[in-house]
Amino acid sequence: MDIYIKAGEKVAGNLIADIVLKNGFVYTADAGDSVHEATAILGDRILFVGSNDAVQRYIGPATKLIDLGGKLVIPGMIDSHIHPPGLSLLELYEVKLFDSSTFEGYLDAVREFLLQNPDTKLVYGRGWSWGILQGEELNRGPRKEYLDGISTAIPIVLRANDGHTLWVNSKALEVNCVTVETDVPHGGVIERDPISGELWGTLKEAAMGLIALPEYSIEQYVAAMLNFQHKMHRYGITGILTMGSLTFKNIFAACEAMRQQGKLRLRVRGAVSITPNEDVKAQLAAIAELREQYAAPQLKLITAKFFTDGVVEGGTSHLLAPYTSACGKGDNHYGEFLWDEEKLQQAFTLANTDGLQIHVHSTGDASTKKVLDALEYAGTAAPVGDYRNTITHLQLVDNQDIHRFKDLKVIASVQPYWQFKGPKWWRQVDYQFLGERAERQFPLGSFFKSGITVASSSDYPATVEAYPLRAIEIGVTRNLDNGPLFGVEDITDIDDERYLLNKNERATVTGMVKSFTINGAYMLFMENETGSIEPGKLADLVVLDQNILAINPLDIDKTKVMLTIFGGEVVYENKN
Repeated sequence: MDIYIKAGEKVAGNLIADIVLKNGFVYTADAGDSVHEATAILGDRILFVGSNDAVQRYIGPATKLIDLGGKLVIPGMIDSHIHPPGLSLLELYEVKLFDSSTFEGYLDAVREFLLQNPDTKLVYGRGWSWGILQGEELNRGPRKEYLDGISTAIPIVLRANDGHTLWVNSKALEVNCVTVETDVPHGGVIERDPISGELWGTLKEAAMGLIALPEYSIEQYVAAMLNFQHKMHRYGITGILTMGSLTFKNIFAACEAMRQQGKLRLRVRGAVSITPNEDVKAQLAAIAELREQYAAPQLKLITAKFFTDGVVEGGTSHLLAPYTSACGKGDNHYGEFLWDEEKLQQAFTLANTDGLQIHVHSTGDASTKKVLDALEYAGTAAPVGDYRNTITHLQLVDNQDIHRFKDLKVIASVQPYWQFKGPKWWRQVDYQFLGERAERQFPLGSFFKSGITVASSSDYPATVEAYPLRAIEIGVTRNLDNGPLFGVEDITDIDDERYLLNKNERATVTGMVKSFTINGAYMLFMENETGSIEPGKLADLVVLDQNILAINPLDIDKTKVMLTIFGGEVVYENKN
């Protein structure tokens, strides 16, 4: 009579695994960068990592055996700065502009949406690019008259692909009571025609809050989040830091609903924005209530997010040296720091004192210098603790400030997807506004070489496709990763000068993988549970069809995720 051995039972003193993966390369992302042949999973945990021979003892008749056939296994990846549900609401209910690369294409997309939705009361969309604009519109954004030509009966509101500017029609301005007399919110810009003084049709940064956006039910958010979650699994992502605010809490409610329904298959950590325009203590008190509401192991609020400047393309990054005249703001325009420096120091101190991690949006070198100053102050004023404070984006950084990240134990949260000379962007926008400084953007390699903890992310949907293998390739090459995606031919030479952005800032493959795994886990206080493949940790794993540690770096972006495992459960399988 056959004896059926169930997973979890002991045979000859050994536990029997639920899943065994063997005959591959298992990159653990542990302290020694070790690579093994096999790994075993029991329940939601890693049971074993080691050789093909040694893993045999954990295999029973009930074990699911996966022959890797030389494929690579890495830890589940973590996107440590992302905006769920990304494009999922857009794809379900709004106008998607990312697929168009021409101005007329944007207008056609709006017209088509109205044809398909004749009873709509508001058109909302996202995805227009500054890179296709010229002249005065490159400085101010597209005029409202283009959208007025489509409709003046209902509001049309279109967000830029970077998320920092709204392009609206006259009806959107009218129903939201925005006029030439409207007070501009601190840190915001309401663009006007330089000759007539009339409203131009774009609102930047804090001024975007003057325009009402669509409202969706929790059920609609859950549907969008399920779609988003599937995308993340397809990309090999098992953990995220989601950006939210006190006025945008539905995403947390949707995640909690999914968790209670047993449908949440991501490790979610949350960040909530604090603004300089309202009482900081009151905002922190409101965040404290949310932290009590969302405190499950799988879904926690841990972070206070701060904006200290805007974006280069909007002329709102805060710089040490002025923008070029091409920015259209005069010869002495440095952008604006959004906080009073003393108030920021106090806000950081209060946030850390409340046990919150600080996560700061800072793109300009002057902004980052002031943020580091404020973090240094908080380091002496707040109770001693492990806060893992973070600065994100870091487009321009003064060389003298690089070492301060390590000295102050500040994490660099980077978006490698953007770190090359993008076709129809870098020369048309960054170089136009920054001049030679644009050659020194995004000091990725300098962060790694200085021993700073680097955590990578997408800022999706500012990055349209949040596929970490693309970011890993760009971090390694600092060059074009997918020509057809940008409407140009692919490159065959890693040193092709057309799109190469400062090859001295290249990172290693293992460094980039760690930035999406153990470093991301560390940033989110999860390194003892996930981020590396070690016995006892949660079984969050990804199987790739190529060994990216050994192939030509220019082929990394062609790598496919074959399998994503979350807590010992297969949540995505590529059957193509």
